[in-house]
Amino acid sequence: MRSYARYNRGLARQYDGWMIAMHYAKQTQQTYRKVIRRYVEFAKHRSIANATHTDIRHFITYISEHGATLGTVYQNLTVLRLFYDFLNLGGVVSYVAPRFVRLRRPWQNSLHPLTESQIERLISVTRTLRERALVEFFYSTGCRLSEVLHLKIEDIDFATRIVRLRGKFGKVRIAILTQSTARAISAYLAGRRHGVVFQSDQPAQKGFLVAHDGVKWISTWGEYSGPGGTRVTKRKYLGTLHDLTYEMAMKKHRANLAGRNLTRPAKNRFLSKVAVQQLVKRIASRAGIRNVSPHTFRRTFATHLYDHGANIEVIRALLGHVWIQTTLRYAHLGPDRLTKTFERCHPRAKLKGRASGLVRTEAAR
Repeated sequence: MRSYARYNRGLARQYDGWMIAMHYAKQTQQTYRKVIRRYVEFAKHRSIANATHTDIRHFITYISEHGATLGTVYQNLTVLRLFYDFLNLGGVVSYVAPRFVRLRRPWQNSLHPLTESQIERLISVTRTLRERALVEFFYSTGCRLSEVLHLKIEDIDFATRIVRLRGKFGKVRIAILTQSTARAISAYLAGRRHGVVFQSDQPAQKGFLVAHDGVKWISTWGEYSGPGGTRVTKRKYLGTLHDLTYEMAMKKHRANLAGRNLTRPAKNRFLSKVAVQQLVKRIASRAGIRNVSPHTFRRTFATHLYDHGANIEVIRALLGHVWIQTTLRYAHLGPDRLTKTFERCHPRAKLKGRASGLVRTEAAR
């Protein structure tokens, strides 16, 4: 029996190149590549070019049996539809099999926006200047996580409180800082004028204890000097192995480092995606709020602007969305706006004073 495994992998690689040519976001490329790789592995030696809608259903059943949620299944089907659209345009397949498979849509409202009081609580529990600046920036701009990670000081105009953000496909859009956000970022930068805004952490230096030549204990550490933070290795003799046990030498080593400046200079390096996610999670845990991610601030930003009367087109521009339908999914209609709109627009809601007067009149009778 002929094996089509190599042929299938070749089609998957061609689609990889197509995604690059179409300037798909890197995260999107990784997600699609993972789905297609799993599908190719499922097909094994069968040709994916000869797949029918029944084969697609079998794949959906397979991933569902292995723990995929309805949302994941729906995402996999969407990716396969796009993949087979590509194969169909290239003449590899005569029809798009995944288009003949229908699923019920998963429930979309899984990420609830925060309330204004919850935002205040998150800001109040921040412990460092970086935490405060990060939370304020997320809420003030409604930016994506990738936009925060690659933000540079040169992109911020503190005089006008305007920020240039580089979003999907390298597009540049404008965001606006609140006064409190601008102050928080200025305090965190502490005079820095160039480089990455939110820098990665540098672990505290502890030095190390060495049994040199098996004869003497040497305390070793690094000292940094100059604008570039040049490291100079320093050593100090503590005593012989004959006179000092390891515990005694370690005690002297710690005493030697106690009075020295062991701070490493900050490196101009971006925070990682996981680091920011964990940072937000820790802040939310302190505030006693569950299910908060960097993307929660983006939905909250849109919802709060909408609740306070912002035009949906303005919100779309601030979020950097191409389609207004996407913005409508982000901007949830909050209960406060529902109540205010009802009282302003419903004819009977305006009769509050007259109705109460009638009640008082009836009571008097």
